[in-house]
Amino acid sequence: MADENIRSIQTGLAGVGYSPGPIDGIDGPRTRATAVRWGQGAPVAARDVAPVTTSMIYQGSARYPVREVIVHCSATRPEWMDGDGIDAQVAEIRRWHKAQGWRDIGYHWVLGRSGELRAGRRETEIGAHVMGRNNGTIGICLIGGFGSAETDRPEVHFTDRQLVQLRNQIEAISMRTQITTVSGHNQYAAKACPGFHVPTWFKGA
Repeated sequence: MADENIRSIQTGLAGVGYSPGPIDGIDGPRTRATAVRWGQGAPVAARDVAPVTTSMIYQGSARYPVREVIVHCSATRPEWMDGDGIDAQVAEIRRWHKAQGWRDIGYHWVLGRSGELRAGRRETEIGAHVMGRNNGTIGICLIGGFGSAETDRPEVHFTDRQLVQLRNQIEAISMRTQITTVSGHNQYAAKACPGFHVPTWFKGA
């Protein structure tokens, strides 16, 4: 349940340049960690997110440290394979990616229309989701997004359950590795994917 005192703290932290997460009145791990950083007088870092853990996930034999989550969409219609379920949808995306010569699905996680979460590649494996930015990133794909523009609001193309689960999953990943950036595919390529501006959404603006 939202707490107005917590909301005020989050607003204050954001107002002086920190990133406590969404202004939602919930005393989550990012809000607590950011408050501690502020209390310790830590400088505002030139990054999107303040890490909330000292743990780190490393990818591949080169051991790239994972510091970023990149959000994608499948660019499919809302009713795509609706009766087949999330496992069939993931299998179909895997088939698309393998047809391109990839060894597996490019994403690490896939989120269905009802908020179902399915694993793709292991987080310790380098993904295949953003050209030139696969090392040290985790890709999450939202089912849907057909016909979207990069300036659309996320709720236009995705369900409330998806967006809640997306935020929960980003927070969960942030507890496993030192995430400093949460971004969208459209920040690195001339395309709409995932159909909204991820940093604005994630920061609760």
